[in-house]
Amino acid sequence: MLKRPVDPARYGGVVRPDKTVRWAADALEQVRQLRGRSPDTWPTPTALPESLDRLAQWLTELGWDDLSCLARREELAVYRALSAVQPNLFTDQIVHALAALRRGLMECQRHEEALEVVEELLRLSEAGRFAQKEAPDARYWRTLLLARLGRDQEAVESAAEAVTETRGRLQHAGATSASFELIHALTAYADRLDKVGRVAEAAEVSAEVMTAWWRQADSTVQFLQTLDQYSERLVRSGQAEQARACIVEAMGKMRRRKRDTYQATAWHNLGVRLLALGAPEAALTAGEEAVQLFRDRTRAHQKRHRELEAEDDWDDDHRYSEAYLLKRRREELKSSRKVVRRAEQDLHDALLALSACLRQLDRIDEAASADAEAAAALPG
Repeated sequence: MLKRPVDPARYGGVVRPDKTVRWAADALEQVRQLRGRSPDTWPTPTALPESLDRLAQWLTELGWDDLSCLARREELAVYRALSAVQPNLFTDQIVHALAALRRGLMECQRHEEALEVVEELLRLSEAGRFAQKEAPDARYWRTLLLARLGRDQEAVESAAEAVTETRGRLQHAGATSASFELIHALTAYADRLDKVGRVAEAAEVSAEVMTAWWRQADSTVQFLQTLDQYSERLVRSGQAEQARACIVEAMGKMRRRKRDTYQATAWHNLGVRLLALGAPEAALTAGEEAVQLFRDRTRAHQKRHRELEAEDDWDDDHRYSEAYLLKRRREELKSSRKVVRRAEQDLHDALLALSACLRQLDRIDEAASADAEAAAALPG
């Protein structure tokens, strides 16, 4: 069971993998010693399922999710057997194991089985407070799993049910504004409506999501991303004029919000859409904002990469071999270069979009300047 090699790309531990394998082997040995024994001979009333839980955790850390799922299945079987003797005593432990099993099955791409687990979690949601806390997450995953299985209409119904349940629970609790939970439920519902071709309805739901993000502190990026999606859905549902108006209105509101480089892509997308909608002056405002944010981002990444290149203590960690440290160093530099190249490409694209906008406004010299900066943004 534990003889397979550890894939470094999937390993999730913070110590050497061989130590985690040894801990998993110890947990497996404990399980073997307790299997087949009567529960009244265990050191504690839940010794076997707790040992299986530890084993499953080590297997997950090793990236062996298929084996972790086997341990979780056995853990659930034991808790169910114990629950048959003492009803309702182990509901929280069963819910914990089911949630962990769902995560493992998702990692293994076993979506049908994961959906069965999620449905069981929802059936247990009335059994206790811990199960109720897991229910919103279970509803989210039910919708997503139905979508991944191609059961799109059922996914729409599941998403609508999640919105209704969440909204009702919040109203009952006296909430005065949308919570993150409701925002995410509405977002999933809009996505599912869009998937089945109900684009105008999806746009209406996106409008509610956009309003909710605006009212949340430090959620400007999410607001802009939803505005981008909302306006795009308006265009596809034949409401181009409304799309243009909503973007222009939102840009006016944005004057009161702090800018940061995470907003760059959304500003770029909005500028491109405004240009396509025949609003070059508004597109210019969005395009200039995007270019400046992409410039700032590119310079920051370039600076961090130069600092990384200049580091001379990368090989000072005596816990690891020189070969390992050199490999890690090369991987860090490669990853950093990739981030810089992506930032430079984004700046290049934003400058070309800005140039197109300037040309529509007959500002030819400025367009040429943007084209020249775009060419220089991608070093050979």
